Amino acid sequence: MYKIKSVIFISLCFLCISGFGQKQYYVSTLAGDTTGLYNGLDSNAGYHDSVGAYALFNSPTGLAIDTAGKYLYVADTRNNVIRKINIASGGLVTTIAGDVADLKKGVDSNIGYVNSTNPLKAKFNNPWGVCVDDTGNVYIADTYNNVIRKIWVSGKVTTYAGRDSAGTTFVGYVNGPDSAAEFYLPLSLTIDKAGNIYVTDNGNNAIREISVSGKVTTVAGHGYDSTGYIDGPLDSAEFEDIYGITLGKAGDIYVSQFGNGTNAIRRIYNGRVTTYAGFDTTGMDTDVLSESNVPVGYVNGRNGAVRGDTLITGVLFNDPTGLAFDTSGNLLIADEYNDAIRIFNAKDSVVSTFAGNDSLAIPGYLNGPDSVAQFYDPMAIVADKKGNFFVTDLGNNVIRVISPKPNFTGVQPVVQPLYTLNVFPNPCTDRLNIVSSLNGNATLLDITGRVIWNTSNFKSPYTLSISAISPGIYFLRITSQSATEIKKVEVVR
Repeated sequence: MYKIKSVIFISLCFLCISGFGQKQYYVSTLAGDTTGLYNGLDSNAGYHDSVGAYALFNSPTGLAIDTAGKYLYVADTRNNVIRKINIASGGLVTTIAGDVADLKKGVDSNIGYVNSTNPLKAKFNNPWGVCVDDTGNVYIADTYNNVIRKIWVSGKVTTYAGRDSAGTTFVGYVNGPDSAAEFYLPLSLTIDKAGNIYVTDNGNNAIREISVSGKVTTVAGHGYDSTGYIDGPLDSAEFEDIYGITLGKAGDIYVSQFGNGTNAIRRIYNGRVTTYAGFDTTGMDTDVLSESNVPVGYVNGRNGAVRGDTLITGVLFNDPTGLAFDTSGNLLIADEYNDAIRIFNAKDSVVSTFAGNDSLAIPGYLNGPDSVAQFYDPMAIVADKKGNFFVTDLGNNVIRVISPKPNFTGVQPVVQPLYTLNVFPNPCTDRLNIVSSLNGNATLLDITGRVIWNTSNFKSPYTLSISAISPGIYFLRITSQSATEIKKVEVVR
């Protein structure tokens, strides 16, 4: 379940069938250090409060936006703190909760479970999901502490739901009063207009509700002993590895699921669970489904179907995570390992690519028009009321903006790098195709810096045979008289 900064991804090329004619959007970066990202370097993780590109994050995951659309709240998971971003002030990043004393010294030892009236002395353990109520109180899925925390407007940090005994965590599946309830790896949160909070309880394969009165109940799912992919009445439906969650206007609940190859978006409405996007397994024998996982990949179009005991290829996702609706009722989906933002068009039920490459999983970092922008493990997505979308780009340790404006207010102008370096497939098995804007000296190094291959006469495009190279992580360096580009390469067998 814990898939922070995986360098392994499945890249499958399929025919892209688009049924969604969207207007032009542009991707830019609101906050996070981008120095080196354009050169393929993955070294910008850290902790620093500042404005825009001067701020540092370490694996940002959960994301929420206040009702006024002024502030973003980010679960900075590896830093074990909660950050706040003032959108209009150039992406000013501050820390609102979490022990930062060691982080400021460069020491990563602030994991714990401590409530406090001083928010900067509170401790979290891999916080993940975030939501905010109308009065500005922030709620956190403190995933590895197996509780839901609350950051009051005053700054005080308390336990909102889950057993709390002097900072000791409890893992389980218990409904009841908030202080007696038990969770198992709660991941994402969303909140309705009345203040009820909904939780994807990942370890329990269930959707839980925390009412305003403090009572915890199960909306759908049956606990950690019940794992699978079954649509139908709430008392028989099953989930596995649920992640993102959002609410529709009709009070329906949408969750993303990626466990055991079952990559789909599920809908909970009117006492039933159905497949909203991905594969529809209605009528399929559960034994067959358990033996024939829903395929993983990258395909746009309409939902897949079942014919007898056969899965018919339709829409494919690869670890769908964050979910958010736009103002027209279309559902946006952060498709983590496809490194793209997908969209389910409510009018014709067609899934297409909203931002990122529209047929290939290409992890990277690139701002610009939606179709050429690149992401690296996008996780959460939220929308404001003006048609803008915000994304936690976990692999790049930055917060991105997808906007109809080429130059989003308060954000530096969209730029493209002067130099480019692309390699594919990556991971690779026998041949590596290299496309670069530079020509000159090319070197492949292992993680110790040892030269594995070198040529002083590199000219793009170039195909490198790596059949004799051992599996592992390598770095490809292209150097010309004017610049140097570096790209991480993984060799697998």
